[in-house]
Amino acid sequence: MDAGLSERKACSYVGIQRSSRRYEKRPDRNAALRARLHDVAKPGVGYRMAWGKLKGEFAPLSRKRVYRLWKQEGLSLKRRTARKIRTGKTVPTAAERMNHVWCMDFCFDSCLNGTKLKILAIKDEHTRECLALEVGISLTAKSVVRVLQNAISEYGCPEFVRSDNGPEFICHFLKSWLQVQGSTSKYIEPGSPWQNGFIESFNSRMRAEFLDAEVFVNLADAKMKSALWKKYYNEERPHSALGYEPPARAAARVLNSGRATPSLHSKLARPVTEEV
Repeated sequence: MDAGLSERKACSYVGIQRSSRRYEKRPDRNAALRARLHDVAKPGVGYRMAWGKLKGEFAPLSRKRVYRLWKQEGLSLKRRTARKIRTGKTVPTAAERMNHVWCMDFCFDSCLNGTKLKILAIKDEHTRECLALEVGISLTAKSVVRVLQNAISEYGCPEFVRSDNGPEFICHFLKSWLQVQGSTSKYIEPGSPWQNGFIESFNSRMRAEFLDAEVFVNLADAKMKSALWKKYYNEERPHSALGYEPPARAAARVLNSGRATPSLHSKLARPVTEEV
C-alpha cells in the first residue's frame, strides 16, 4: 500500500483477507486467571487441584478452561511411565463411616544438619482427614502408642487400625494396647501396598507437595512446618475425593449428621465452616 496500491489489490497480491489486516487483538480475558494459576502451581499440584482452589474465586469456572490454560502456560506435570502391577486382591475391611478404619505408615526425610527424620502419619480412611503427623528421629512402638492415644483422645477410638507389617506395628505391645482401647489391628499382606492405599496416597501427596518443596534446618523446624502443613491439608487443601472440599469440613458434616461410628461422644462434634 506504500507503493500506491489499494488495500484490495495489496491484500490480493499477498494472499490474505482484508479483515485479517484490520484485525486488532482483543484483551486477554484470562489474564487474571493465568496469574493465579502461576500462584497456585507448586510441586505436586495439577490442574484439577488448581481448579478446586480457584473455582470459588472465578465462578463459574469450568475444569476444561483451567486445563487449556494450564497446558498453554506449560504448567503440566510429567506423566508417570511406570505402573504398579496389581494381583487383583481386594482391600480388606473398607471404611464405611467415620472412625471405622484408621490407617498409618512411616515416611522418611532429612534436615540440612544431617538429622534423619522419621514421620508417622495417621489418617481416617472415610473422611480423608489427617489425624496425626508425628516427626521424630526414632519412633518406636511406644511412640506409635503415644501418638494414637493423643489422636483417640481428640477424635474418638476407631474400630480398626490398618498398617503394614513393620516391626513398630506388629509388636504385641501395640496390639494389646489397641485391644484394651476397644480397637483391632488390621495388617495388609506382605508386598501389597495397595491394600493400604489411603495412607500411601497421602504419603505421596505429602512427599510431592511438602517434603520435596520444603527445607528443614533441624528437627524443631521440621516439627513446626509439619504441624502447619497438617493444618493446611485438613482445613484448606481441597480433596478431589470429597468434591474438592477440605477434609476437616467434610468430617464435620459427617460427624454432625450422625453417620459416624456410634461410640463417638457428642463432645467431639465440630462446627461446620462454610466456604467463603
